[in-house]
Amino acid sequence: MKPAKKSDLLAISWMEPMLPSDGSKASEDLAFDIIANANALTGQLHPIVTESVGDLVRSMNCYYSNLIEGHDTHPRDIDRALHKDYSAEPQQRALQLEAVTHIEVQRAIDKGDDLADFPASSAYAVWLHREFCRRLPDDLVGRRSRAVS
Repeated sequence: MKPAKKSDLLAISWMEPMLPSDGSKASEDLAFDIIANANALTGQLHPIVTESVGDLVRSMNCYYSNLIEGHDTHPRDIDRALHKDYSAEPQQRALQLEAVTHIEVQRAIDKGDDLADFPASSAYAVWLHREFCRRLPDDLVGRRSRAVS
């Protein structure tokens, strides 16, 4: 097999199809089983434990998502920021504010305060972007927007 060129790996078509095909009964059954088992486990946990696990997972997701983006905010710095203990160093403080914003948006989604639309829709992407940007200080929104352009 001939190795793929880097340009081929960056093409969106390389990842398609991105959704399981219709009629994938085995996948639907597995998803149903996972959800049923998760709900059974959740029902056995005290609400404080469930909330604490949710907070931990949101923080973990934030750390890894930001790391993928090249924003290296250590878990201890994320935790400090969640307790309003921000770094005096401007770049680190910006990363902490970004992390808190990420977690706030994820918490809104987890609570069901998100857009009632398919999560892979353009409308949902716009909602996510808007929610994220409205929570960031204006100087960070401009900085992040310029970095993306």
